[in-house]
Amino acid sequence: MRRAALVALLFLAFAPAARAGCGLVASPSTGAAPLTVTLTATCDSAAYTWDFGDGGTATGRSVQHVFAAGYWHPTLTTDAGSERATPVTSIALRLHGPARAKYAQWVTLRATVVPRLPVTLHGRRFVHGVLRVRALGTAPWTAEANGVRSSPVHVQLTPKLVVRVVGTPVVGAKLRVVAKLHPASAGRVVAPASIDTSRPRAARVTVTTKPAAGWARVTQTVSATVVTPSLALGARGASVRALENRLAALHYAIKRDGYFGSEDLEAVYAFQKVEGLARTGRVHAALWRRLLAAHTPLARYGGDHVEIDKTRQVLFIVRGGKVTLVVATSTGATGNTPLGVWHVYRKVGGFDWVLYYPSYFLRGLAVHGYPDVPPYPASHGCARIPMWIAQTVYAQIAYGSTVIVYT
Repeated sequence: MRRAALVALLFLAFAPAARAGCGLVASPSTGAAPLTVTLTATCDSAAYTWDFGDGGTATGRSVQHVFAAGYWHPTLTTDAGSERATPVTSIALRLHGPARAKYAQWVTLRATVVPRLPVTLHGRRFVHGVLRVRALGTAPWTAEANGVRSSPVHVQLTPKLVVRVVGTPVVGAKLRVVAKLHPASAGRVVAPASIDTSRPRAARVTVTTKPAAGWARVTQTVSATVVTPSLALGARGASVRALENRLAALHYAIKRDGYFGSEDLEAVYAFQKVEGLARTGRVHAALWRRLLAAHTPLARYGGDHVEIDKTRQVLFIVRGGKVTLVVATSTGATGNTPLGVWHVYRKVGGFDWVLYYPSYFLRGLAVHGYPDVPPYPASHGCARIPMWIAQTVYAQIAYGSTVIVYT
């Protein structure tokens, strides 16, 4: 028994030692590409052979190697055998975005990364390399992947410039230029404080900004027609055109020719009727103020039809519940234009006795053109409208059209 134990001890003493790994260190093991890594063996060996996993090799106990973007597995071969080092992650991260964008606009950022790793920006993850962000400031955008940050992307923002002309643009009135920049931190507004109203003219004002860092310069030009306060029959020129353009914008029937004729008079009558003003047909500073603040009148009913308002003595063409044309009218002198909902049953394309382009909606009552359309009830029961607009109205009232008469 003792003899066997002694033999076993002698065997262990003279048997060759088991081969252990050499051990190696890679520093750093992760970083931005191209990544320079130092690899060092921690054992003694007669030779050290390195295979970097990317096609490169080297010999020596401690070596350096530059890794391109990718995920690599260096291997060391020594007297102790072959073993792998800690994997090396060399990261190439690129971020792309638009050069310019509008303030508060949603923009698309695109990220590419090698090797494939999750990419985030302010904690939000890119999906298939894409992330939408809202441009609310000029701070650069920087993406991150496994601790590696991309180069910053700078997006120049265009702020919103809102310019208004405040006041009534008539000769002698105060006309201010009010400009606001959104956001206010985007720069400084450069604009005149007011517009010269010493004479009738078409004024143009240019407002610009001195941008703060990261913001684009913006410029806006506004125009204002400084008009003669008082206009009446026979007037001509830019002030009359401004009147006609404004009435047309509010959907009043008007002929835009720069001459204050009967068409303008009837349109002014219609506006004064709708607004509850004295029916003078004259234009003055107070009327200009009312015109500039006015909105297209509202229809009383929805759908497509004709409305005749006996109280205000106006006719509305209504489409989709919105007034598309406002026409001065004159209904029955004795109040005999019947209230109710009627339908057009007969139309005559021309004169029918003294009625011009009539659209009959009840017995002998019609919407028709007539030479005399005063700003008060004067007809025999029909709804008179001016001759010059009669064909236009006729074309918009088809057979079966609904005509609603109310007070």
